[in-house]
Amino acid sequence: MALEKKLKAKYKEELDNVDDVEELVLDEIVKIDKLAMEDKLFLERFKSLTFLSMNFLGLTSLENMPNIPTLKTVPPLLHPS
Repeated sequence: MALEKKLKAKYKEELDNVDDVEELVLDEIVKIDKLAMEDKLFLERFKSLTFLSMNFLGLTSLENMPNIPTLKTVPPLLHPS
């Protein structure tokens, strides 16, 4: 849920229609060690997503990664030093 809240605060009305979003960059938007089930379900609403970047979130687990069939590119996860 933290992810959805942060995104909505940052992008406001731009997230009203997530069906058309093809690229989503979440770099440094929130610090979390793993995605909550709510985050997974939120990200799975992006039906047209082809690129997803999640650098510097602090993820230490791939648990609850979203299943997005259109996704083609997920860059390697970078962590803060």
